Amino acid sequence: RMAINTACNELGQTWFESGVAENAVSGHIQLIVPGELACFACAPPLIVASGIDEKTLKRDGVCAASLPTTMGVVSGLLVQNTLKYLLKFGQVTHYLGYSALQDFFPTMSMKPNPACDDYHCRERQKEHAAREAAKPKEEKKVEEAAPEVLHED
Repeated sequence: RMAINTACNELGQTWFESGVAENAVSGHIQLIVPGELACFACAPPLIVASGIDEKTLKRDGVCAASLPTTMGVVSGLLVQNTLKYLLKFGQVTHYLGYSALQDFFPTMSMKPNPACDDYHCRERQKEHAAREAAKPKEEKKVEEAAPEVLHED
């Protein structure tokens, strides 16, 4: 994921990141818009941030725990969010967590880390700040308004 993150930051390419924890009962999805939202390097999982080689945590012949139901829930949420983003409907979630043990779905939006280790992330942050500063005040207010309802049930 770090290699994908670096390439997408360099290109300014929006992407979605997701994962299921090794405990097999929790996971997350994350929208990454270079410069606007936190990238994978801005807030990496603890194992990545610690710099420990993940291979040292795995034993030969032993597979990390996995539950197809958890993977199905996380992948379904990822596909749904991707469709909303691509087809421009509904509210696209920036970050959505999932814990099967408590049926807990926390959401949040993470701003990029100004001290991110990824050079291109910091460059995209500067570009995003410049675009925001150049927008007329009226345009900024329109973006903050509630999204238009496409259909009523």
